[in-house]
Formats: sequence, C-alpha cells, structure tokens
Amino acid sequence: MSPAGARPRVGDELTLEIEDLAFGGRGVARAAGFVVFVRGALPGERARVRVDRVKSGYAQGTCLQVVRVSPERSAPPCRHYGECGGCDLQHLACAAQTAAKRLQVIAMLRRLAGVDDPPVPDASPVGEPTMYRFSMDFDWGLDPRGGQVLGLHRAGRPAEIMAIEQCLLMPQEANEIRAWIARRAESFGLAARDSRRRRGLLRRAGIRLARSTGEILVILETGRGEPPALLDLARDLARAFPRVVGVVRREFDRHDRPSGQSILGGRDHLFETVGGDRLKVPAWAFFQPNASAAGALREVVVRTVEPAAGDAILELYCGVGLFTLPVARAADQVVAVDLSRDAVTAARENAASAGIANARFLCRDAALALGGLLQERVWDAILVDPPRSGLAPAVLEAIRAAPVRRVIYVSCDPATLARDLRLLMRGGGKRLSSVRCLDLFPQTHHVECVALLEGRRTESSTDGSVSAPRGAPVPDGLEPSGHPKRPG
Repeated sequence: MSPAGARPRVGDELTLEIEDLAFGGRGVARAAGFVVFVRGALPGERARVRVDRVKSGYAQGTCLQVVRVSPERSAPPCRHYGECGGCDLQHLACAAQTAAKRLQVIAMLRRLAGVDDPPVPDASPVGEPTMYRFSMDFDWGLDPRGGQVLGLHRAGRPAEIMAIEQCLLMPQEANEIRAWIARRAESFGLAARDSRRRRGLLRRAGIRLARSTGEILVILETGRGEPPALLDLARDLARAFPRVVGVVRREFDRHDRPSGQSILGGRDHLFETVGGDRLKVPAWAFFQPNASAAGALREVVVRTVEPAAGDAILELYCGVGLFTLPVARAADQVVAVDLSRDAVTAARENAASAGIANARFLCRDAALALGGLLQERVWDAILVDPPRSGLAPAVLEAIRAAPVRRVIYVSCDPATLARDLRLLMRGGGKRLSSVRCLDLFPQTHHVECVALLEGRRTESSTDGSVSAPRGAPVPDGLEPSGHPKRPG
C-alpha cells in the first residue's frame, strides 16, 4: 500500500470519491491529486478501488465495492455485463446515460475544439434502450481449452473471444441465428480462426436485420478456400430461418487483406423502410446502426440542413441515400458522393424508386472530388457524415474556405468531431451554431452528434451585396464575426 498522500501503485486498494464520468464509461476520482479512472463506478459514489495500471499522468482501477451508491445506478439487464466488452454503461439509468453523454460532448468541445461556451442543447434518448441495432458482428475464436467460440470480445482482454448466450443489443432472432451458425459450422468441421497460428477458416459472422421488412442478411468473413460445407451452411441457414434473404461471404488472405466476395445463397442486400422510403442496403454498404432511431436521426439532420426551394446541397459520404432523399425533396439540386460503389449504386436505385430526379450520385473519393465540385457552383449547404475517423485534412481545408452558408456534420465520435470543428472554425472560416446530441447507442458510451456551422458567402450577387446566413444580418465586411451566442 502506498503511503498516505503518495502516488498510487499497482495493486493498491483505495477508497475514493467518484467525481465525474469520463468518455468511455469510467468514473473519475483523484488520489493525492492523481487522476484515477475507475471501471464500474459512477459520479457521486464512494467506492473501494483496486489500482490496475499506473501511467505517467493517470491510473486505471476497478471498482471492488460501492460504499455509497448513486441514485442513478441501475441493475444491468445483461447477464454478460462486466465480462463482455460491448457495453459499458448498463449500470447507469438510461436518462442519466444521455445526460452524461451530453456533458462529455461539451467537455470535448471545450478541450479539443476550443469552444468556450459550446451550444449543446439538452439531449434525450432516441429509440429503444435494448434490441435496437440494425447489425452486429460476432467473432470466431478459441476458448482457453481450445474449443470454438462465436461471440464477442472480453472486456479488458480484447484479443479473447468469449461465448455469449444472448446479446441484448440485437433482437432474439439474431441471437438464435448466431447460436445456430456456431453449432452448424462446428458440426460441418469448419474451423475457427487461430490468429496466433494463422490457421482456421472462419473469422466473423455479421447479422443485419431490417425492422420494417423483417429481412435478415448474414455476412460470413473467412479465409481463402472453397469448402463445400460453406454452401451447405448457407442453404441450411435459410431453411432454418425463412426471414434470411441472403448469405454472403467476404474472403481475406493470410495477411488479412480482403481478397474477394461472393454470394453463398439468396441475395447480397436487404430492404429497410425509413420515413416511407424503401431503401436497398447492400451487404458491403454502411447503414445507420440503430434501426429503431434511424428515422429520428434523419428528421434531425434534414431540419438542420434546412433545404429550401432553389437550394443546391452537396453531400459527402452519402451511403445509400438515407439523408439524400428527403433533402432532395425540398431542395432544387443535390449532389451526393460516396467511395463505395455498392452504396452509390443502391442510392441511385433508391432515388429512382422514390421518384427523385434532382439528385446526382458520384462514386468518388471525397478528398479527390471536392475541389471540382466546389468550383462547379456556390453551394447553399454541405452535409457530411464521415466514418468514425473523421474528415481528411484536404476535405476540412476545402470546406473551411468554401463560401457556403451552412455545414452540417454528422458524427458518431465526439472526439474526432471536436478535432475537425476546431479546424473548420480556424481563422473565422466557419462559426459553430449548435451541436445536437442523440443517444443512438444506449448502454454504451457512444453518442451521435449533428453539428451546424455557419459561414458567410463572399461572392457578390447581381446587385453587389454579400449573401449572409439565413436569419443573420448582412455583414459590414467580409470577415466572419466571432463565436455566436448560445441559441435561446
């Protein structure tokens, strides 16, 4: 045990006051002025903590006993909670989860984006608290006895795959399909991947389940090879679960590089309906992971874009057109870009099915396409929904300098969002007006954000005046003003 007032050491057991909740779901405490992140503890609690790891600026620990319990502590509904690494906030009531995520977004905007008074209104839970996911991936591995396992990564030991009986983030039928695939694969002699020895065929099973149509698509990730048992498994799966419309395969070589994809049975896509639009979603295209809240997210995004007659909207990372279709209905023109050929092809079909003729879809890398698109015309708004890693530097700089009235940034990672917002606001390029938090990932620390930035057009109109953002006075000069006040 460390002496009183000394920096904690690995193995120490301390009684600490939990002051805050960090992004990632760990409680924040201090021991002799040293920050300790405590797994399983909540703000307002007093807990007995074992120190597991000590770094130069902080320590990590595990809650052994809660001495004083927070009124917001909740009994985790999942039997695997604490062992499985998928969820990290089940011990916190749902409303408190949402409130905590909003505070974490505010903290990141202050620290990473340099915004003194982040304009983040109150957040509220969206969709269902469990069984909400559109898709889940389950990995194959070997248990300590060498048996095959199709499950999820163990908390604290992500290289280890643990068997699960039920994941509450997916509907029961998806859990039944996962268990069936695990049993049937083993009965067929299909071996799980042993990453250390680089042997075994089976790597991952992905399950996609459309709520509106009930269609299910299964994606098997494997090594190279053509075992006939894979085709038998796909055939038997569709017979056992009639809602399975397709089983597809993605192959990887021994160096973990993608090396091909094929259809084992049925088709390589499913259909999901959102807000009256029937959307084709291919196996290899991104779709919003919260099936029960995709419509609510779309409504928030469209309200933030605020498309109007005569507007020209540029959308980057459009996917299958989830946001594109309703924006195009209200705008004059939409140009939507995505690198995935499967996604762009599906988006074109989805637009045609919806009777939308004023949307143009381009299969291009956003960083390569953006320069030419910005030279085509002055856009009224730019909508981006990039991967978790955020926007490329070239994209950020082009958008920052573009004479566009509104930039709408949809993000599932508040850290990369804050980083990118700082660059977009650099030199007065854009002004942050609002960041809306949507809790699309209950039971986990993840949160979806929709940010609105506003800029000033610097091009002259026919009468020599300068265009300003909607609802804003015409500026006296060409330089943007300072950070706007929080909306009332």
